[in-house]
Amino acid sequence: MKQKHTAKVLSQREIAPDIFDMWIETPLAADAKPGQFLGVYPRDKSTLLPRPISICETDAARGALRIVYRVAGAGTREFSGYSRGDAISLLGNLGNGFPLEQGAGKKAFLMGGGIGVPPILELAKRLDAEKRIIVGYRDAGLFLKQVQYIRVNIFSPVINNHLAVFSCLGIAASGEIGESNGKD
Repeated sequence: MKQKHTAKVLSQREIAPDIFDMWIETPLAADAKPGQFLGVYPRDKSTLLPRPISICETDAARGALRIVYRVAGAGTREFSGYSRGDAISLLGNLGNGFPLEQGAGKKAFLMGGGIGVPPILELAKRLDAEKRIIVGYRDAGLFLKQVQYIRVNIFSPVINNHLAVFSCLGIAASGEIGESNGKD
């Protein structure tokens, strides 16, 4: 049975307006699978239920998990004020995760949009397959640049000022994102 436990915030930063990136020190990192999520409890007791937030990335060696979330109400607004050393209450790891063994050695398309993109990061790192990632964003500055060390082709329709712009992006070893030559 999953139990609520207290973890520690290692770092947090705002990566786009009302989008936050938080690393948490927790023993849950050792068993976390791509596609699982955490129940994150606000301290404010008037917000009774935990907020489900996808696991973006794991670092089992450090005993840390990364979550990326959007401020959508009182609970997530509270989380956005947390800083290094703060206690955070979690329930996890929840969900079954992605079936990595079914994709091993195959071609895989990984798709997500907006705040649904972060769980794709750990999946892309662990899936032993030829990968293509399709992600969608409201604008180009949201999250894609954080996926700086995965060598895959990323196709990203970006909606900016009510116009859909399709761009084919590739990530170089240096972490820079640039336009693809379209041959991939």
